[in-house]
Amino acid sequence: MSYRDIATYAVLFPLLAVCAYTDARFGKVRNVVTVPGMVLGLLINAGFGGWAGGLSSLEGIGLAFGFFVVVSLLGRVMGAGDAKLLMAVGALVGPVLLLWVIVYGALAGGVIAIGVALAKSRLKKELIGLVMSVAARLTGATKLDYSKTDSLRIPYAVPLALGAVVAIVLRGGVMPR
Repeated sequence: MSYRDIATYAVLFPLLAVCAYTDARFGKVRNVVTVPGMVLGLLINAGFGGWAGGLSSLEGIGLAFGFFVVVSLLGRVMGAGDAKLLMAVGALVGPVLLLWVIVYGALAGGVIAIGVALAKSRLKKELIGLVMSVAARLTGATKLDYSKTDSLRIPYAVPLALGAVVAIVLRGGVMPR
């Protein structure tokens, strides 16, 4: 394990833990955590990887921001705090591993959402709501806005944190960028 990996993990894991906790407890992902995560990601990667490392961090931030913009076209599915968390993770791990974080985070979010719906005996209601919502969006009738619905909500920093850990484990660590 390189010094770059150690520095990345020293920032990444506390960042994920704090954001998952504050999102689960208070429903907020705080800028006071995510913005320094982005800055430290840029500094770590530029410091250890020169211009190429700094560019990789910027690409990770850009990919996360682009993902947030595309997902926002569907309606309010992901909050701005979650987007900033993804940008901080992208700054730390670069765009390639960030793609895996997004994939594994989405899978973890789906499993958690099903588990919560089952635990609250609302799986049927949530599935019907999902089908109706997708149909409405496909026909252009409405956009999805979870702030104006009684749909179950999960703190998305939790599956994003799980997705990051799974991505790092399955992909063999922070890969060279």
